[in-house]
Amino acid sequence: MNLLALADACARHPGLQAKRDLGAVADVIGGDGDDAAFLPAPGGGETVAAAEAIAPAFVRGAPEVAGTAGVVAALNDIAASGGRPTALLDTVVAPSREILEAILRGVARGSDLAGVPVRGGHVTVAAGSEPALSTAAIGHTGAPLSSSAARPGDEVSLAVCLDGVAGDAGGIGFFSHLRGSRRGRWPDDLALLAEVAEAGEAWAARDVSMPGIVGSLVQMADAAGGLGAELELDRIPIPDGLPVDRWLTLFPSYAFLLVGEASPLEGRFAAAGLACARIGRLDASGVVRLVAGDQVAPVWDLSREPLTGLTGR
Repeated sequence: MNLLALADACARHPGLQAKRDLGAVADVIGGDGDDAAFLPAPGGGETVAAAEAIAPAFVRGAPEVAGTAGVVAALNDIAASGGRPTALLDTVVAPSREILEAILRGVARGSDLAGVPVRGGHVTVAAGSEPALSTAAIGHTGAPLSSSAARPGDEVSLAVCLDGVAGDAGGIGFFSHLRGSRRGRWPDDLALLAEVAEAGEAWAARDVSMPGIVGSLVQMADAAGGLGAELELDRIPIPDGLPVDRWLTLFPSYAFLLVGEASPLEGRFAAAGLACARIGRLDASGVVRLVAGDQVAPVWDLSREPLTGLTGR
């Protein structure tokens, strides 16, 4: 394995490079780098809110699949924040009624599988427009998970469903567990993130999204104040038949990076029939790097080049 080439490919991943545009958010509005916002909730705990925009190429290439992906992305953000989702919203722009209905069918399918209702949104049909989809979700948590809680020395685990199908839509590679045997367990599987937060087994998390496993770890380290991390390739759970370089570029529908106590995390997810393994450790170096045996290859040096400028520190 050419580890340097793999690290370079992870750094150049379009999904990760696109996150650099969040620098505009840092400059104009500010923020903490987490994917969800926390607001005090009446009666205790916190309301969690998250919003997602699906890549236009994805929506254009596979509108119905993109509709479901929009639900997955928003609900994963709620779960990664320690929240239990309660409702969804969607906003759709489409060039025709046909495309609009395809996107909405995908949204409805995701909503049904997750057991989370769509409570409203907005649609615009305009001939010649580029199809677009945004989704939002709200939920509640009594034990928030935030990247700002991560510290040097903390272990990082990957919890993931390996039962699914790899595919491509609009040039976006994905791995969908909703096409596998666990699709009916999705609500319970999402709830595991709230359970580990409430049990104190994890104190920071991030869902693995468009940048893939390595890129999402770079995002987490960036949001945690520019920490470094060592990611051990040999410890990453991988679906049967997928090479590691392909797996690291995919957008998996159920995969989360968890900062916490590796042993109880592994036990909890294993008991639910899901994979979970310690894959690395955070440190103060500012460099996210891949490790395979005695080989080490840097992916991103956040001390020299912050990814977004958004941080909870």
